[in-house]
Amino acid sequence: MTTDLGRSLGWYRAPLTVVAILASLLLIVPFLILVSTSWTSGSFILFPPEGFSLKWYADVLGDRRWMGSFVLSLWTAALSTVIATLLGVAGAIGLTRVRSRTAQRWIRTLFIVPIALPPIAYAVGLWGINRQLSFLGGTLVSLIIGHALIAMPYVFVLVSGGLARVDPALRPAASTLGARWPLILWKIELPALIPYILTGLLFGFIVVFDEVVLAIFLLPPGMQTLPLRMLSASQEAFSPQLTAASTLVSLLAIAVLAVVPLLNAARARRGRSRLTRSDRPALEGVVE
Repeated sequence: MTTDLGRSLGWYRAPLTVVAILASLLLIVPFLILVSTSWTSGSFILFPPEGFSLKWYADVLGDRRWMGSFVLSLWTAALSTVIATLLGVAGAIGLTRVRSRTAQRWIRTLFIVPIALPPIAYAVGLWGINRQLSFLGGTLVSLIIGHALIAMPYVFVLVSGGLARVDPALRPAASTLGARWPLILWKIELPALIPYILTGLLFGFIVVFDEVVLAIFLLPPGMQTLPLRMLSASQEAFSPQLTAASTLVSLLAIAVLAVVPLLNAARARRGRSRLTRSDRPALEGVVE
């Protein structure tokens, strides 16, 4: 550690490094064991695995029940995340228009509360609504709403953090120049918030995609999301097919999380290239 933080830690650097390495191993080693058991050529989950084979991945990808559950999880999570993103972004931007500090604190608390409450509270409440409103029976409306409520706080918190980094003088300056609030929102605030919106969207999607409690209470009979099918498979037959499905889901989550830095890097490169092109004529004029 040659940074200012490393120098300020002094002799604490060594134990902190050891703790960080142990914590990393605690997270990585179980995942590596999970992946290795999905490569086995046997019929049971054993470590070290018996031989090497990818047949369990082929079984999962070729099984209509597993793929149907995957498609169901994918589109319900995507729809819930879109709703959560719209509500979270609207709430974060709308909160900046509230002048009362007390009202801001109460509204911010209401948006963050779903993180603190257990998902089973939403599940029981929405299940009761399903019982009272017969037209919701056999539909996925309650599940999608519940997932959106769970994902919305993540979007709200990340976008609120992004708004705190935006220069507060930009909005009044644009307003004095005659721009109305829709133009200010579209041309100034949203472009600056795109990285935070994408980050919140992806985090919300991962949280919702892996959620299983609401699915137990709110899914219509005969339908199973992928996490619910994995839970059922772990109770019925603990086969390498389960670890293969778990590995695929983990790789999907890693791929989704990798999208954020890639998009931010591409956006930064485009910004630097535009600055370079805009500065070049001015430099040529100075040389002449």
